[in-house]
Amino acid sequence: MSGGDNQSGGFIDDQEEAIFHVNPSDNVYAYFMFVNPTEAKKEGGGLTFDIIMSWILLATNFFMQIFMLAIIYVIVVQGNMEWQGSIVKAEKGGLNLLEPAPEKCNMGGSLCFNENKTMVSCAPPSVQLTGRWPELDTNGDGIWTREEVEAAQKELQCKYIVNPVEVFDVFINFLRTREKILWLHPDVKSGKAIPKAYFWFAAGDIIMCGYRNEYMCPNLLKRGFFHGPLKHHTAPRVGKTIDSALSYCYELLKPGGTCQTFLPSTYSVWKVASASQCKSESFAKFVYENPGSGVKKSLLEVDYGARKSYALSKTLKFQVYKCIIVSLWLLAMLFEFKDITIAVTWVLRFPDAKEFGEDAVKEEEDENGDTTYVIQGITSSHRYMVGLMSALRFVLTCVLTFVGVSFLLKATDYIGLLMDAVALVFIVEIAIILYSQVLRSEIREQVEALAPMEVPMYGIDSLNRRPALVDIICLVVLVCVTATIIYQWTESAVNPIYDALSCACLNDGEKCLEYNKFSYDFWHKYWTEDVPEVFRTVAKLKKEAGVSLLETVSTRVGASTLLTPLHLQHRLGL
Repeated sequence: MSGGDNQSGGFIDDQEEAIFHVNPSDNVYAYFMFVNPTEAKKEGGGLTFDIIMSWILLATNFFMQIFMLAIIYVIVVQGNMEWQGSIVKAEKGGLNLLEPAPEKCNMGGSLCFNENKTMVSCAPPSVQLTGRWPELDTNGDGIWTREEVEAAQKELQCKYIVNPVEVFDVFINFLRTREKILWLHPDVKSGKAIPKAYFWFAAGDIIMCGYRNEYMCPNLLKRGFFHGPLKHHTAPRVGKTIDSALSYCYELLKPGGTCQTFLPSTYSVWKVASASQCKSESFAKFVYENPGSGVKKSLLEVDYGARKSYALSKTLKFQVYKCIIVSLWLLAMLFEFKDITIAVTWVLRFPDAKEFGEDAVKEEEDENGDTTYVIQGITSSHRYMVGLMSALRFVLTCVLTFVGVSFLLKATDYIGLLMDAVALVFIVEIAIILYSQVLRSEIREQVEALAPMEVPMYGIDSLNRRPALVDIICLVVLVCVTATIIYQWTESAVNPIYDALSCACLNDGEKCLEYNKFSYDFWHKYWTEDVPEVFRTVAKLKKEAGVSLLETVSTRVGASTLLTPLHLQHRLGL
């Protein structure tokens, strides 16, 4: 009893002999390694059909695995990277999230681009220009003229992928559609110049165009973007009721509506591209109350499949789930690398057949009369062939590890991730399937009946003698590597794509430039303060800036070809 107590009373540094026990496995690699020497013993030397079959199976296995990996990488992995690039690009037109942004014009091809390294902008080019008055009014006189836009055309088109002259005309056309509710200055009607008040009045409509389609109108009501005019009755185009606000929004955003009719062709391209990237719509019911009248109405809030998928990918539960799947895949690859290590050690350290002469492979019979082969040494030619096979297998396993991890990382749903993992395991098991399904049972039994072979290990002897410790280290490293991969993928791909999709599909998200720039506070100020101020400014222009008088003044100073009436008014302090 005391002896037992002593044995169980402390840590035992259990050690084993630092050798590999080489046993035949049920795959084409082991078959290739061991069929040659056993066939040579069985048939007395020479080339047999079973040896030829080992080469055929090995080549078939390599071809199938390489071909399937190539298809997965090119079609799925690379395709997913290109899709990511079509969602968001770096500022100044970087090709994708993994590449730096080159110093060149924005060539488009992406819904969004990073701005100032912290924000993402997904608005159509026309709307991006709308929020950048200082870049339009280049001389800072408060009036945007056709001369200014033509002078800055090349620079602005390089940056925003849209002809700013077209955008200038868009503003003119939008203002003309509002002539019934807003007096237009002759310079605006003639398309010569746009004072900031007129620009800002039309900007509200054009900014609304950035919300993409009519499904977003209830979302905008829910966010409170029309609270100001509904409560304070400050915007005639919006009206006083929920229906009038929706009608204003629908008329702008519906297919063939005001936005699509007046904005440049880049806007229609942007709408089609964003609809394709955001994928299918889903709706949720909510009740909206008119802050002015108290009338309530049931509406449907929209969301999109792509954004919801990446929202799932950000959750802790899904990340743990993906971590388990990826770690199991890496564990399978670790097993492959261990098998390759044993094969390479066998090639390098197993004795040469010349040392044993005719007994390089011994043939023995057991009590049941079954033949068992004992390999004591291998020929140099076979050693080279197995070494080449092991090198190719190592390269293939490295590629399989990389492609497999990339393939698994792209998944954004539970079942899809699990099915992807099953597909990868199928590719790994091609070597087993070919071995078990093609070869006849007799030749498989011949190889599998080999007596175990022993080869001394390479490496650190203290670790080689403690295989349990090595297993613990491998497991800990594998978990750490998996966690690092998931973290890096989340930070470099999932979060940026989620931010871009939220911005592109819903104009939502803390990193969305348009969400922050055109927020509730912006719209409340725009409807309750800016729009009334526009009407006051326009009324002042109409009252004080007598057009005929200004034209007379412009004639007297001989500057009619250089200064518009609006510039003269500005200089005269009117």
